[in-house]
Amino acid sequence: GCALDDLRLGRQQRMLVVGAEEVNAETILPFAAMRALSTNPDPRTASRPFDQARDGFVAAGGAVCLILEERDCALARHAPVYAELVGWGQAADGFNVAVSHPEGAGLAEAIRRALADAGVSPRDIDYVNAHATSTPAGDRSEALALRRAFTETGAHPRISSTKGLTGHPLSMAGVMEAAFCALALRDGFTPGNVNLAAPDEACAGLDLPRNTLDAAPTLVLNNSSGFGGSNVCHVLRAHPASS
Repeated sequence: GCALDDLRLGRQQRMLVVGAEEVNAETILPFAAMRALSTNPDPRTASRPFDQARDGFVAAGGAVCLILEERDCALARHAPVYAELVGWGQAADGFNVAVSHPEGAGLAEAIRRALADAGVSPRDIDYVNAHATSTPAGDRSEALALRRAFTETGAHPRISSTKGLTGHPLSMAGVMEAAFCALALRDGFTPGNVNLAAPDEACAGLDLPRNTLDAAPTLVLNNSSGFGGSNVCHVLRAHPASS
């Protein structure tokens, strides 16, 4: 989001946004004391965002780099454009240092601000890449925020959390999932919810496809939530050259 602002203000023509996370005892074990980690011994099913049987997140690591640049700059060098970043929003609820607002107040506001910045309405969004990490409290909070931002306005975008496949990479999550959204826009597919068998009752009214769909989205929203009630959302649009 900050990179997009610098491009809009003419401060930069091209910026690299990098997210990285190393999985080790120091980064992961503190979450065991918080009872935030899944105790499911099966790595194939342990991460199950939005499911009634979820019991915590599964740690992940790696690195992702996004290249953001002005349109004319990208086209001049014949760059393969994956998608356009058209808006973003952030909001903090400050409810708790480690727990999301129980009603998803901050995330709902971040969604509203992102849509307003992009100049689009909730009904324009085809797909939402949810932050949902597979924790009982966090997923419920996000589901309520999504219902407030979309369902209550009559909008029903498809929604999934790709963390069912990847686990939760903590500091890398926002960049990684923005990259997934760009891939979905470029390649014309909608990610499904792996390991979702019985959705939490808080998800009532949300469109949560179980499997990846051969359906090309045009506008997507990427949600990210951090500790202390920090929420950031990005709106990405398919680029004509990629469709």
